[in-house]
Amino acid sequence: MPRPRIGSLFSGAGGLDLAVEHVTSGCTVWHSEVDPDASKVLETRWPGVPNLGDITAVDWAYVAEVAPIEVLCGGFPCQDVSAAGRRAGIAVGTRSGLWLEYAEAINQLRPQLVVIENVRGLLSGYAHRAMEPGTDDLGGRSGRPLLRAAGAVFGDLADLGYDAQWTTVAASGVGAPHRRDRVFIVAYPTGQPWRLDQRCASAHPAGDRRDEGWSESAGFVGRPNAALGSDADGRATLLPTLIADLLPTPAASDATGGGQTPDRREGHSRQLIDYALLNGTPQWGKYAPAIHRWETITRSAPSPTEPGAKGNPRLAAPFSEWMIGYPLGWITDVAISRSAMLRIIGNSVCPQQAIAALQWLFNIEAVAA
Repeated sequence: MPRPRIGSLFSGAGGLDLAVEHVTSGCTVWHSEVDPDASKVLETRWPGVPNLGDITAVDWAYVAEVAPIEVLCGGFPCQDVSAAGRRAGIAVGTRSGLWLEYAEAINQLRPQLVVIENVRGLLSGYAHRAMEPGTDDLGGRSGRPLLRAAGAVFGDLADLGYDAQWTTVAASGVGAPHRRDRVFIVAYPTGQPWRLDQRCASAHPAGDRRDEGWSESAGFVGRPNAALGSDADGRATLLPTLIADLLPTPAASDATGGGQTPDRREGHSRQLIDYALLNGTPQWGKYAPAIHRWETITRSAPSPTEPGAKGNPRLAAPFSEWMIGYPLGWITDVAISRSAMLRIIGNSVCPQQAIAALQWLFNIEAVAA
């Protein structure tokens, strides 16, 4: 049985792609990414796999003919639905409005499985759509109904003939030392759910990253889903361990600022570098349980800091890369600037987090069937 072919939109450094390849045993056959630094990472990690570039300039009917896929994945831009963004919502002309381009790709490509990842704000942010008020409307204002961003996504998927399921998973739920909540959606043609037995041979051009684990040489010790448990029926469950003290999630802004103790930044946004400088290595203070748990699941934590241009300590990109769950050097061994590394890492999804979400969603569908 041939491997499922995967197309990737808004690919970034490929964190979601790694998870989708692992769960489906598929093979990524093309990316669509505009950021030049992220594109260098993709070119390095998926050599020979074409990058279609700007999603708004792609002829999807042509792609469907010459490079068809069974699986389409991607996390469309979150700035306009994120709590940290301007909350403009899903609308034409906004970054998050690129969901409409994603929907058009689905319409033309007709994949058997769609995997969507986004921030938790997708559930609370709004979409700007023409809607008529009615007696059953919820959340209306001034007689006008309001549509949540997630509702717009699900409605568009239904209009395209796709059923969908969703869940939220925090990176800390699979053992990461930071929270990073994400929404995961799987969609498939109505009445044709994706089955786990559609998995087949190894997918990634760099080698087998499935049950044998993303290899130790790639930076993983044990399986990428080692943070997961299972219930009596063998379904995946998240870690039951409660870790009260978590580090801030790596952010795209980590390349600049920071370097103050957290108490001096009271009332302001606290950055990962503040905690890295405070705790250092190997004395992690109250964050030691969170750090050691992730080390057990992945690999030893790198130093959180490195000397800056003037000798002052600054946040080390390999530490942020480890926190997100990438293989050793996945981004930091690529010839791009440190600021680009931190920006890309800060925009990434934790692959183990995505694996947990997808396995849970597929298992729920299997039980329902």
